[in-house]
Order: sequence, then C-alpha cells, then structure tokens
Amino acid sequence: MKFFLIPFCLLFFAGHAGDITNSVWTYKVAKGCVDTLKFKPNGRATSYSCELDYTFHDSYVLKKDTLILTEKDDSHSEDGGKAIFSRYQFLIQTKALYLIGKGELIKGKWRDIRLKKIKSDWIRIK
Repeated sequence: MKFFLIPFCLLFFAGHAGDITNSVWTYKVAKGCVDTLKFKPNGRATSYSCELDYTFHDSYVLKKDTLILTEKDDSHSEDGGKAIFSRYQFLIQTKALYLIGKGELIKGKWRDIRLKKIKSDWIRIK
C-alpha cells in the first residue's frame, strides 16, 4: 500500500523546491504505523512501508518545481520476484507537494496518468 496512498498525502516544504538531499519525510498510515521517505545524494531515495515492513529503493529528479520519483517494487515474492516500476510526479509549491501524475512501466513503455492536484500528509521531519 506504500505509494498507493500518495494521492492522499501532503509534503510540507520550506518555500520552493530547493535541495531535498538528506531530507526525511514521514506519512502516518495508521496509529503506530508510519511510512518514511529519505532523499539521499546522487538522485537516490529509500522509502519504507510500515504495512509491508519493506524498504524500497527509489530514484528522484528535481526539475524546477517538479519532483519525479521512480520506484522499483520487488516486495512481493508471490509473483516470482517480478519487479514493478512506478513513477510519481509532484508539483512543489510553498510548503506543499502535490501529486500531479503517476505511471507504471508496462512492456518497456511508461503509461502515465495526469491527476488533479491532490494533497497528502507527508511531513518533512529533517
């Protein structure tokens, strides 16, 4: 359920896009269950899903006021280890990050969906 909840999440930003390297963000899924997103140097990120008890290895790019996060989901052993690649696009505005698009890699091609601006509950803690 990790990033499936993103459409309902809001990230608080201190002004504009800026540099998010080494920042840490959390999302309260339920009482006692918190997802964590950590932005590392060189366009790398990790995201921990409390519900799955699994850490995903992601990559990200900042383009002006847009954050593009690409995720490799290989958390489900029941599907023979098949990895699913997803891409999320966020519009960064003052103190907020809005999901504006998402997509999935299908047969080597991205299938993207544009969305209305959707708030979420991701909070920057570091």
